[in-house]
Amino acid sequence: MNDLSGLERRVAADRTATRSQTPDDYLRLAGSLTELAQGLLATRDDPSARDRTAEALEPAQEAVAIRLHWLVGGYVSYEYAGALQDSLRLFEQATRLVGHRQLATNTIRSACQAYRQVAQDYPDVSPMCADGLSKCGVWLMRLDHDAAVAATEDAVRIRAARYARDHEQPGKYLASLSTLLRTLMVGRARKQAIASYRTLYAEVTTAVSTAKLRETRVDELDLTLKTTQALIKLGAQTLERAGRLTQQQILYQSGGDLATIDEINWRLALVGLKPLAAGAMPEPPSRPVEISATYGAIAVRCSAPDALDQVRAAIVAAYAQDGAEPVDAGRFAGVHDKHWGVKEPKVNLATELGADVVLIEKSSGSWISVKSLNWEIGALAKHPLAVALSAKWPVLTVATIEKISYELCLYDNGTATQYAALGRPAGQAPLDTPLAPLDFATLADYGADYASETQVRAAFGNAEMFAKVTELPGAGIRQSAEQRPLTEYGPDILFFGRD
Repeated sequence: MNDLSGLERRVAADRTATRSQTPDDYLRLAGSLTELAQGLLATRDDPSARDRTAEALEPAQEAVAIRLHWLVGGYVSYEYAGALQDSLRLFEQATRLVGHRQLATNTIRSACQAYRQVAQDYPDVSPMCADGLSKCGVWLMRLDHDAAVAATEDAVRIRAARYARDHEQPGKYLASLSTLLRTLMVGRARKQAIASYRTLYAEVTTAVSTAKLRETRVDELDLTLKTTQALIKLGAQTLERAGRLTQQQILYQSGGDLATIDEINWRLALVGLKPLAAGAMPEPPSRPVEISATYGAIAVRCSAPDALDQVRAAIVAAYAQDGAEPVDAGRFAGVHDKHWGVKEPKVNLATELGADVVLIEKSSGSWISVKSLNWEIGALAKHPLAVALSAKWPVLTVATIEKISYELCLYDNGTATQYAALGRPAGQAPLDTPLAPLDFATLADYGADYASETQVRAAFGNAEMFAKVTELPGAGIRQSAEQRPLTEYGPDILFFGRD
């Protein structure tokens, strides 16, 4: 608990010292008054002490009055301005808690007038005065809307003049514009508020400044991380380039978050750009120029918190059932090395599991990637590991053979049920039972990149794009081995052998 008696004694001593009439003594008194006001406000949340919140009003108001007096008198450093803002914030809190609305209004109006005068007398610190006016405008919004508008308008005028001279700190100018627009919208129709904003914006912002503002980089716009990342992924490095995108493109990159659209449209409105058009994301090519590198993998649909552990245990059980047990990595030559020499994969027609190396990885969404070395590409509809794992979860095998084929096969309840392919490797035996066409709508639902069924279907065959929109594996164990030695994957890599 604060020592209120000690603070009161300190205020009394500092008040006595002001008889010297020196600025430092007065500012020391302002600091003591601020601390006393803080201590008195703290009694509101202290059940062991008497609530003395109402007593905080007087020292808080006096501290503000002292600091405003010396601000106008030439104490215009940014450090001093910060102390003044702290005093004003404390005073506003005290008046709100006690209920002295008119006192708060009059004092904050006085602060606005002081900032205006200092901006005129000391142009070098005008940006600091603009920040102070914007903050006062926020406080006045619930007290005196006309005064709030006047304060934020003056902040914008100061920032506009400053920006026209050096075109630095566009983010600060945009922040002042944003505060003004929000203030104008309080109690007004949206169209009326925007019309008033555009009138003032056109009055104070030159054509050159507008062009420069539209070139502001997105990382200076005070956007959320998700919105910034979406814009960067789409190659929109500036505000103007962001305005050329469509809503559909933004939603596609932000996982369908509509708030990203509002964020961008708000910034576009500040500089006179039109909101994002609805549009539609261009469809990827329905056929790839050429099918990507050869690989095979299994995707297991498991959304449990311990999905990796469950799938790992199921894999060990599947190999054990066929007589293969976990062994040391030393059984397999070269897996300790990067770019280890491994033969190109061939379709493995064996339906019983044996010696193998298996990599298990958590993909985004609810897919677990399982990458086998010896059954990288298994027999169509008879992949032994896919059959075993599908007894518990939906399983999808992905098999790509460069320039020849791209195949997907869905297994459920231990049986292959659906299939889709572009091309087909030679020498494959016909299936005993025809499979149903793959349900691309379900894959679109499983994906988490805001892609429609049409987009998923169109991306099929383009491995990189298809992996993006569905979150299915886009590589196999050989590609993982090129990144780093398989032994460095820790518990995610399993080695099986037979005695």
